Amino acid sequence: MSIKIRILQANHGDSILVTHEGPKGVFNMLIDGGDGATFKYGARGRNPGALQIALDEIKRKGQNIDLAILTHIDDDHINGLLRAFETPSYLSGMVKSIWFNSSRLITDFFSVPDIPENAVRLSDETPETSMKQGKDLEKLLNELDCERPSILITGPSFKKGPFRFTILSPDRERLQKLLHKWPESSDSAETSSHSNDYSLSIDQILAKDIFEEDGSVYNGSSIAFIAEADNKAMMFLGDSHDKIIVQSLRSLGFTESKKIKLDLIKISHHGSQYNTSPEFLSLVDSDRFVISTDGSRHGLPNKRTIARILASTKGKILFNYKEVITALLLPHESAFLSRFEELNDDIKL
Repeated sequence: MSIKIRILQANHGDSILVTHEGPKGVFNMLIDGGDGATFKYGARGRNPGALQIALDEIKRKGQNIDLAILTHIDDDHINGLLRAFETPSYLSGMVKSIWFNSSRLITDFFSVPDIPENAVRLSDETPETSMKQGKDLEKLLNELDCERPSILITGPSFKKGPFRFTILSPDRERLQKLLHKWPESSDSAETSSHSNDYSLSIDQILAKDIFEEDGSVYNGSSIAFIAEADNKAMMFLGDSHDKIIVQSLRSLGFTESKKIKLDLIKISHHGSQYNTSPEFLSLVDSDRFVISTDGSRHGLPNKRTIARILASTKGKILFNYKEVITALLLPHESAFLSRFEELNDDIKL
C-alpha cells in the first residue's frame, strides 16, 4: 500500500493529486484545479498544463478521478477544473464523485430561495456562446450521475474510499455568509499583501509579529480537511480561515501539549500571513509544510508565514516553484535553506 501526493504547478493557485494504491485498487483524489492555465495555456489553449498532463496519465492507466474536491469559488482553485469539464473527453466520464459547496447546495441547506446568478457555468468553447449561456456545472454533474453529498461542513469523521475524512472548515456561520450574489470573478487579493516582505529578515519579522485574521468571506467558506489512511494523516487547508481551523482542532481534543501528528500540511492561502497563526502551528506536529504558489500574485507567500513555520516547528517547508525559495531569504539567512525543499517529484508517504 502507498500514498503519493503530487503538488501540481498551478501558477498562483492550488491543484493537488493524491493517489492511494491498495489491495482494492487505485483511488485518485484531486483537490482543486488551479487557474485556467493549469489545464491548458497559450494561444487557443494549445499547450497542456500540469493538470491536463496529470489527467492524461490517469486516462492512459485506465483510472478515474474517484473524488474531486473544489474547496471554494476563487478562480485560482476552480478554473482549471472548469476548463477540463469544458473540453471534450476530459473529466466528463472520469469523475465519479465531487465535493463542492455550490450556491444551490448552500441555499438548500438553509432553506432559502436559490440565487441563480451564482450558478457555475461552463463555456462550450464556440465563439457564439458566452459563459453565461453555457451549461450549468450542477446540471452537467447530474447528467453524468456524479455522486455528490448535500453539503460539506464541520462534523463527525466519515469514510470515503480508503480515506477517513474529518472536515475542519467551513462551519455553519461561514457558509451562511455566502447567501448573497457572488462576484463575477472571485480572487482573494484583498486579504493578501500586494508587495512582498522579503527585504525583512526572519529575526525582524519575529521580533514584531502580530497575527491578523483573513477577512475574505469566500476564503472562509473553503473546504478544509484531514484525510487519513494506512496510519498516515494529511491536512489540506485550501484558503481557509485560521480561526475555524484552530477551533476545529481544539474541539477534536488537540492542544499545545497534545498536538495532532500529521505527515503533511498544505498551508492555507498560498502562505498568506493572514491564514497561518502561531497558535495554529502550536497545535500541529508535521514533517512537511507545503506552499503552493509561483509567487506571481499578491506578494505570496508572505515571509512572515515562513518565519512562523521555521520558529514554531521542526518540519521542512516544501515549494512547488524553485524561484520562490530563491527570493525568500536574505544572503545571511542561507542556513535556513536546509529547511526548504523544491518539489520535483511526488511526495511518498
